[in-house]
Amino acid sequence: MTNNEATAQANPQMFEVITYEENVAFSFTSPETGEPDSLEHELTFIWEDTIEEFIKEHGADKPYKIETFKRERARDIFLEQVEGRTDDLIEEVQEEIANKMKFGFEFSGQLHNDD
Repeated sequence: MTNNEATAQANPQMFEVITYEENVAFSFTSPETGEPDSLEHELTFIWEDTIEEFIKEHGADKPYKIETFKRERARDIFLEQVEGRTDDLIEEVQEEIANKMKFGFEFSGQLHNDD
């Protein structure tokens, strides 16, 4: 449900999670040029306060989603999935930065020949 909290308010037994997307820059210094560089990726964040506080913090125009769940366990599974995707993306970015730092450019091939 995007920018619409009517369902969760209509049924107080529902568990809700507010999420929003944010473009995040992972900064590093290029070993080749010595200049600052960055990789940008979109991450999903979980807002742990009320929707009113979200709007106060980010403004009414910031897109968000309210996911509603009938059971607490379903909500917890959703939270674990979001956190897992975030962790996976951070690991990918760390690996990409490490490859750039090690070789001075983006490297994605084999390090040795198994023949």
